[in-house]
Amino acid sequence: MPIRLALLLLLLFGILVAYLTSLNTARIHVALGPAWDYDLPLMALLLGAFLLGAALAILFGVVRDLSRAYRDHQTARGARRTAALGELYHQGLDAQLAGRWAQAQTAYEELLRREPGYAEAHARLAELARGRGDVQGALVHQLQALRADERPETLLAAAEAYRRAGRQDDALGIYRDVLAREPEHLTALRALRELAAELGRWADALPAQERLLRHAPAQERAEEQAWLAGIHYELGRARAAEGNPQAAVAAFREALRVQPDFLPAVLALGDAQLKGGEAAQALRVWERGLERQLALPLLSRIEQLHRSEGRPTKMIALYQQAAARAPENLAVALGLARVYFELSMLDEAADQFQKIEVQAPDLPSIHAYLGTIFERRGQVPQAFEEYRRALRSTASFEWPHRCAGCGAASPRWGDRCPSCRRWNTLGP
Repeated sequence: MPIRLALLLLLLFGILVAYLTSLNTARIHVALGPAWDYDLPLMALLLGAFLLGAALAILFGVVRDLSRAYRDHQTARGARRTAALGELYHQGLDAQLAGRWAQAQTAYEELLRREPGYAEAHARLAELARGRGDVQGALVHQLQALRADERPETLLAAAEAYRRAGRQDDALGIYRDVLAREPEHLTALRALRELAAELGRWADALPAQERLLRHAPAQERAEEQAWLAGIHYELGRARAAEGNPQAAVAAFREALRVQPDFLPAVLALGDAQLKGGEAAQALRVWERGLERQLALPLLSRIEQLHRSEGRPTKMIALYQQAAARAPENLAVALGLARVYFELSMLDEAADQFQKIEVQAPDLPSIHAYLGTIFERRGQVPQAFEEYRRALRSTASFEWPHRCAGCGAASPRWGDRCPSCRRWNTLGP
């Protein structure tokens, strides 16, 4: 029907052209070149121009429709291919989540045969390689994923693969690349800080931690401040080891500016000043620290300083004041008893140790000291009994500590928890 209608319209148009030409007999001279000139009916020229324009319009329309049809065909073909690849990827993912590792790997490898640059498949193969302990294979697949996808999460996964492969400098480089693009990327900042800390590169960890503290959520600021104080403290220790006491003191002071109750920095600052011949300043630092927190290491430092200066009464007064300040603190009470013992005040020492024994009967150091006191008094049977009680205990002769962060026990105080590696968290 459309063809018949088109033919009919064309016939009618031809009749109209013939009729108009019979009515309009005027002609026009058209020159196309030196020897190419024609006399054409005006109506024929007008209608010819109209027909040419219509033909061109139809031609352009046909070309446009063919182009659109081709694009639609390509789009549909791409969509079908994408759907097929997606289906294959999800088959592998379902198998991986179900623990069918070999089936998952087969699906991902088939996917990569069809589309070698499929980043998600490479990332999943990297996970499978890590799961079976193939660190190098995981790195290879993660780098292949990085070629097709440079999103921050892909970069961070590649950095982690570098870390596992022992290529720490490459991992640091990727973290810096992420931060060059997104300076406030908290995950990259934490990863850079932790890797730099693991490597002992405190100068690299410091700027990352300062940025973290600026951008961290309010509920995380206390933890980030502790990290910053710890990094300054470690920088101070490094400077002291390098023989640069001035820089070490400055770093310890900076740690205390960030966190005034940072016990390791208080101790280290006093140690540095004492080593530099500034005993009075060291004592002031430790005494100010003791005002903030009743810490055994501070008591021990001050006691040692008084001992070196021949001031036994100050040693006794130090622990008596601490015991009055915290009468429930058995560690302080033990310190007072020990000082009595070392100054040969045996009656006072025995009385103090026996008071502690009531609350801590299994602490070996108490029985060891009591045994020595009885031995000096000539009470040999009692001394042997106390020694046996001390030897039966499996605990340490030092006062035990516990981490306030992770709860891990430690036989003695340290600047960092041996379990969670946090600073300033061990207490009796």
